Amino acid sequence: MVSATAGTTVLGAFDPIAEIADVCQEYGIWLHVDAAWGGGALMSKKHKHLLAGIHRADSVTWNPHKMLTAPQQCSTFLTKHERVLTESNSSCAQYLFQKDKFYDTTYDTGDKHIQCGRRADVFKFWFMWKAKGTDGLEAHVNENFENAEYFTEKIRNRPGFQLVLHEPEYTNITFWYIPPSLRGRQNEPDFKNKLHKVAPKIKERMMKEGTMMITYQPVNDLPNFFRLVLQNSSLNKSDMDYFIDEIERLGSDL
Repeated sequence: MVSATAGTTVLGAFDPIAEIADVCQEYGIWLHVDAAWGGGALMSKKHKHLLAGIHRADSVTWNPHKMLTAPQQCSTFLTKHERVLTESNSSCAQYLFQKDKFYDTTYDTGDKHIQCGRRADVFKFWFMWKAKGTDGLEAHVNENFENAEYFTEKIRNRPGFQLVLHEPEYTNITFWYIPPSLRGRQNEPDFKNKLHKVAPKIKERMMKEGTMMITYQPVNDLPNFFRLVLQNSSLNKSDMDYFIDEIERLGSDL
């Protein structure tokens, strides 16, 4: 099996699914696509190219409770192989799934899954889709992308801000805030150690003041950086400006 990722958690990166599918097809390998986070882009005609080739996957995971903000938990597992779940998971427990019922027992889906009696998460998404429509979900996704692009361009050349990924693929914007005391000191040996402490301190202040919540983390040898992930289409450009101004306010004396 090859597992491709469509929308990584931290950077929002997308694997080239179509190219991976070519290799899997040539060698008869199962292709799984983890689109838990990035699958929401499929709702947008403008951005669905990020998942080009996903129709060739043997299986896909997708969490509509992420980008599409369906009520948690809402996770889906999709496969084009009609009987593979039953063949893989069914134990035919007679005390649960009798096969001599008066109706078609293929509707008893519990025996297809490891979770057995788990709720059918997809109903939440189905009702939401019926309420908002495809156009409504597409507008939601596009608004998040537009806010992400606006935020990225606002901090691209702003003093004190430095992008980790200069051209984000998704609505994840990763960046450092470099307070005035550290600017121009990038070549000093203890710069990374000091910068590593900045994001946690600003996060502490924003939570204690109750103004906003933005996560942070390191990656490999990179010091802690902020990760603004946009999935709420009720936000607008003034909110993006607020995020920037508030980070500056909370970190100006560090």
